[in-house]
Amino acid sequence: MGDLLVRGGSVIDGTGAAAVAADVRVRDGLVVEVGPGLRPDGERQLDASGAVVTPGFIDTHTHFDPSVFWAPSADPMPQHGVTTVLTGNCSLSLAPLRAEHRRELSSVFAYIEDLPERAFETAIPWSWETYGEYRAAMGRLGFGVNIAPLVGHTPLRLYVMGADAWERAADEAEIERLAGLLNECLRDGAFGLSTSFFDRDADNRLVPSQFADDAEFGALLDVLGAQDRVIEFVPDFTNQPEGTRQGIVRMGDLCGPRHVVMTWNLLTFQAMDDGRFGRELLALTEAQRAAGVRVFPQVSPRPFDLRINWDASLSFMGLPNGWHRVITTHGPDKRALLEDPQWRAVAKQEWESVPRSVAFPHREPELVRFISVTRPENDRWVGRTLADLAAERGGHPSDVLADWVLENDCHPGVLAMGLANGDPSGVAELVNHPDTIVSASDAGAHLEMMCAAGDTTLLLTRHVRDREDLSLEQAVHELTGRQADVFGFHGRGRIAPGAHADLTVFSLNELAWSDEEFLDDVPEGGGRMRRPPGGYRFTAVAGTVVQEEGKLTGANPGSILSAGRS
Repeated sequence: MGDLLVRGGSVIDGTGAAAVAADVRVRDGLVVEVGPGLRPDGERQLDASGAVVTPGFIDTHTHFDPSVFWAPSADPMPQHGVTTVLTGNCSLSLAPLRAEHRRELSSVFAYIEDLPERAFETAIPWSWETYGEYRAAMGRLGFGVNIAPLVGHTPLRLYVMGADAWERAADEAEIERLAGLLNECLRDGAFGLSTSFFDRDADNRLVPSQFADDAEFGALLDVLGAQDRVIEFVPDFTNQPEGTRQGIVRMGDLCGPRHVVMTWNLLTFQAMDDGRFGRELLALTEAQRAAGVRVFPQVSPRPFDLRINWDASLSFMGLPNGWHRVITTHGPDKRALLEDPQWRAVAKQEWESVPRSVAFPHREPELVRFISVTRPENDRWVGRTLADLAAERGGHPSDVLADWVLENDCHPGVLAMGLANGDPSGVAELVNHPDTIVSASDAGAHLEMMCAAGDTTLLLTRHVRDREDLSLEQAVHELTGRQADVFGFHGRGRIAPGAHADLTVFSLNELAWSDEEFLDDVPEGGGRMRRPPGGYRFTAVAGTVVQEEGKLTGANPGSILSAGRS
């Protein structure tokens, strides 16, 4: 635990109150004094002159569960002011899990979150089955951020139902066991439950959580309500708009009477309909809250551009019979599939029959940009689009894309642009709405498709400094105290005597949100998109500086948090 004196800055305490000139003293990892002109007492001093001192930022939608085992610093989250992350989202967590289901869960986790499956086997110790054992194993490690886990509905069902979890609803006895197991996990410190009505595995099977009926959800929500814990879920975005609305309404009807906080991922601004669908979902949220439902749609300020990982990604999940098969086919078979006339006919037919795909704008080829090639003769196409290529060559865009993939050794750099949040004014509507919560980063996942780190910095630079959509105090409250209140991070998200000394120090004019860079540093041959440091002077976890002027210090004082005692 660290001792610090942060001197000469303006304190924004995370409550939304105005900044005040004050120093902050930390002892044994806790804030002990806040006030002007505090005298040094032998502790390390941090210079905050011309800067603000705020609570460390909290990111409540991440997937660092696997990667902290091979990258415990959670780089680059500390370099963007983040000190606490919620993991276990989207129905996926590493516990509870029986040994016989590890490979199965690793496969679906790696596929959905775009992570190297082999690293699950070689980098994760798997010394646990229960959540309590997992928490104990994590408690022996240190991290660059604090870890607050949810329990995933998928491993919960696998633990109780085995292979049947993929095929049917639970029976009465199984529901009782599921509720008992969730209660055990919560008693051991888990922050809640996550589930999904959206995700599928690499074989296009619905994930186990999608087979849960209302009786099962009711029993699980009874457990959450009794312990005042949260549920996170992903609506069905493959069936817009009705399927999306149905899932949100269903969960509201179940959560409302039980007073369970529900949060769902992801509310975006879509330029193709001028934000109409997003506003409809906000109107639904307002109606639910008026009826007493504690609902918080998650929003991210980040524009969604996805780089296609040709070996493992969700990019083409909306085109399951054609282009999705390219992702799930490997080695020489991928080339053979792309050349196959029968596959090409299916791919073209599906391209025309599916009006919209969530993660790939197949009907808008001008949004499909080529960002790298494997052969010099294709260099002139870097920066141009599928629409440009189809215009020059002629033919159906699906065939043109198939030829392009073949011409680039089945691994061209292709970017799907502007899937959502491309209009800053539209995004401002979302982040300013009183019912939304700034979350949904997905940091720690989709490593080769995008860099999800840095949402905090984008909010502060674009929406506070440049556009003035929010005041600095409002933005800090959204990233700190509000998150702590909604998700139950006691003693965090505020600067006050007795609070945990998770702090970040920055000057708004020194911050920068930069384009991603590609690093080849993931185990088992994987790479990742990484956001460069955001310009923060210091980030401290439990009073220990973990990053200084954009560089990690090597200290990993973060711990696994326990709900009710966080």
